[in-house]
Amino acid sequence: MTTACIICSNTDGNEIFSVKELQLGLGERFQYQLCKNCGSMQLIDPPADFSRYYPNEDYYSFKMEMKELKKPGFIQQAKSDYLLYRKNKLVGSLLSIGYKIPEQYHWAKNSKAQPGDAILDVGCGNGSLLTQLYRMGFTNLTGVDPFINEAHDYGPIKIFKKEIHDLNGSFDLIMMHHSLEHMFQPLKALQKAYSLLNKNKYLLVRIPVMGNYGWQHYKTFWCGLDAPRHIFIPSEKGMRMLATNAGFEIEKVEYDSNNYVIWCSEQYVRGIPLHAAESWSMNHEKSLFTKEKIKQFQEKIMNENKKNNGDTAAYYLKKN
Repeated sequence: MTTACIICSNTDGNEIFSVKELQLGLGERFQYQLCKNCGSMQLIDPPADFSRYYPNEDYYSFKMEMKELKKPGFIQQAKSDYLLYRKNKLVGSLLSIGYKIPEQYHWAKNSKAQPGDAILDVGCGNGSLLTQLYRMGFTNLTGVDPFINEAHDYGPIKIFKKEIHDLNGSFDLIMMHHSLEHMFQPLKALQKAYSLLNKNKYLLVRIPVMGNYGWQHYKTFWCGLDAPRHIFIPSEKGMRMLATNAGFEIEKVEYDSNNYVIWCSEQYVRGIPLHAAESWSMNHEKSLFTKEKIKQFQEKIMNENKKNNGDTAAYYLKKN
């Protein structure tokens, strides 16, 4: 039985798909609905308890250890100042020769983040990204995640076992790196982010995109569905509708998929969970794929990104 679309409220012509839980290898099936109007997908039979699908010992966003906090030294700070703000051009450019620039620099630069800005990471896991931002010179960092075991106070980094709706205050940059799709009321979450954001500042939403390369090639084995953790997967049309309805100006959309979407989906087709011993993520030597094959996957998905047909995108949303 179909229901109203979580994004556009459409009830006509929606289609139902049965999707397996494949990341942890539990194999349970869940019903997802594809909206005929906006092309977005949503879970229609959520489990009563989601905690078992986010085990702190297995779920990827909790597995990265929080590194010891150290202020960036002269070399790191000079490099960051150059890459973010083009300061210390001579020293910074020399230090950056051959440096593979991490993607967080790109996000911060596009969001016009400044060193003293109040930054919030929604769905932060154990705070790994916040640690990276601290090492880049950012010093006012907050994270929230309802699925972590406990809160942590690391001084310049504070992590709370909360949802965005539990927060007050104001922020200069809010980030949702693959967290919005885990929420039952995405419009309310975006509206809350809008209320927390200072004027002329940005919300960065990185999220899977329904209907593109992965769905076209793998259908219900597409890793972007991630049943039942992903409550909804918006098409670009659907995400634009959500952002606009929340009051944001959509300043930029960048497709940013990587080879994960292909090798993980290929594994799922073959019945190999993400956390299996022979998964590429766990053991390259036992994997079905060679390094050359993984490289080919990367080249393929990069080409799809250029055609705006990648499986994930970054939406830079501005509060005017």
